Amino acid sequence: LVDIDKDEFGESDNLVPFKLKFSEGEGDIWFKAYLGSISDSFAPDWSGEADQGRADQRYLYGGFERTISTDFIVAVQQEGKLKDTYKQLQKLARGMYPKYGSQGFYGQSCELTIGDMYKDLKTIVTDCSFEWDNETPWEIKEGEKAPMYCNVSLSFTVLDEKPDLNTKIYEVAG
Repeated sequence: LVDIDKDEFGESDNLVPFKLKFSEGEGDIWFKAYLGSISDSFAPDWSGEADQGRADQRYLYGGFERTISTDFIVAVQQEGKLKDTYKQLQKLARGMYPKYGSQGFYGQSCELTIGDMYKDLKTIVTDCSFEWDNETPWEIKEGEKAPMYCNVSLSFTVLDEKPDLNTKIYEVAG
């Protein structure tokens, strides 16, 4: 169980901090959630080029990209919290939308915190999806008829300042 709301639920040794904070917008995004998986991918970009006098290619390091993906289940756990939960899901979805300014449109960066692995890690969200399966229970109150569980998947590209051999990968490693 992860927690994205320290104000309402308080800090707890039983919960893992999980926070998303967009560079602009409506503040931190919070809800209680059940973390499914986390994957962390490191992708160097190598390009092979023919070299004169050699049958094999010579490889040049062209770049690097790190991506993190996670999925979690958001569940309405208390009566009367359905609308609050959906407000948070909407804030998350709106974090994907463009912002418009005098120079045109642009996207937002996002600080990601998951436990002590990632603390305020600067990222951009490259994919966000919500899924409600047919086994999900629904609230049946008038004006609130909606699923009480939502599967959320997020993918992030990490925006390191200048990654190199000394870059800290996980905060828990010190």
